[in-house]
Amino acid sequence: MNCQNCKTITEEGYSLCATCELRFAGTLLRLARDVTPLHDSLDATLHPGGHSPTRIQTATPPTPIRLDVLDLIDMLDATARELWHRLDGIDALDWRKDKRNEDLMATLIACAGHPKLTTVADAGLYMHVINDLARKVDTVLDPPEQRREIGNCELCETMLTAGAADQWVTCPVCGREQRAQTVKLRRLKTLCWDDSERGSAADISKAFAVSGLKVSRKTITTWEQRGKLPRHADGYAYCDVYRLLIGPDLTKSVR
Repeated sequence: MNCQNCKTITEEGYSLCATCELRFAGTLLRLARDVTPLHDSLDATLHPGGHSPTRIQTATPPTPIRLDVLDLIDMLDATARELWHRLDGIDALDWRKDKRNEDLMATLIACAGHPKLTTVADAGLYMHVINDLARKVDTVLDPPEQRREIGNCELCETMLTAGAADQWVTCPVCGREQRAQTVKLRRLKTLCWDDSERGSAADISKAFAVSGLKVSRKTITTWEQRGKLPRHADGYAYCDVYRLLIGPDLTKSVR
């Protein structure tokens, strides 16, 4: 008989192999640990990062409730209780026979330690459902950091991405590790030292912001209106905006 998850051969009468059984039970226990921070995340004023030891909450209740988190908790609770009924042999249409009154955390722990966890015929199905819920819980508690393009790899020209606080980046293609600020400045140099590089006011403002130079879209259009910045058919030249941006600093340094 093959494992319903990894397709390896397992013992007769078991729907999951020993390795997948440990993973399944571990995921259930991890979800039990996440129940408390998940309930804390119902507060819409909570700072992202439910696993963080310090979370920001307002002192005056009541606070707005995040309906997406509430739906996720309800889905997790319904799935955990359905799994327990399945393991305990209780008919889904006759759920009143279940005399247990444990909360969600206790139900998840009970499922993880149930002796029939891997012997039910559809254990693999429940494992996939629980894994999917675990991924959603992780996304709620620890939102993925927003990453944006910062420039090309020096070795293979692959576009690199980094978060706001990243100091080093590693190319996913060639594996070269580079300082994030160096990549940003190299991209800025490529844009500003080539007269053919053009873009809209918004594109230029965004590209400069990534490199640490602040210039708003409104400032660029104002320069055009005052006759300081020429506008071409395909937009503004990065080099022209760069000269105007650093011009005052150059004047001060000469003085």
